[in-house]
Amino acid sequence: MTTLIRTNVTLPQELLRQVDELAGPRGRSQYIALALTSTVRRDRQRRAFAAAAGAMVGRPGQMSPDEVLSFVNGLRDGDREVGW
Repeated sequence: MTTLIRTNVTLPQELLRQVDELAGPRGRSQYIALALTSTVRRDRQRRAFAAAAGAMVGRPGQMSPDEVLSFVNGLRDGDREVGW
C-alpha cells in the first residue's frame, strides 16, 4: 500500500483550470500524480542514459545507432522498462 502525503503546490491558474477540466471532480490529485510519475520516469531514464553514454563503445554487444534509436523509442512508447 502506498503512503499518501499531503503537500502544497503552487500552479498557474489556467493550468489548474485545464487539469480540473480533464481530471473531473475530485480527480486533481490522481491526475497530477500520474503526470509527475511520467515525468520522474523520463528524467531518471535521461540521467541513466547520460551516465552510461559511451560505456559500450568497442565492446561486444555494442548497439548500432539504429538499435539505440529503436530501444529508446520502445521506452518512450512504454513497450520497454529500464530496471532501476
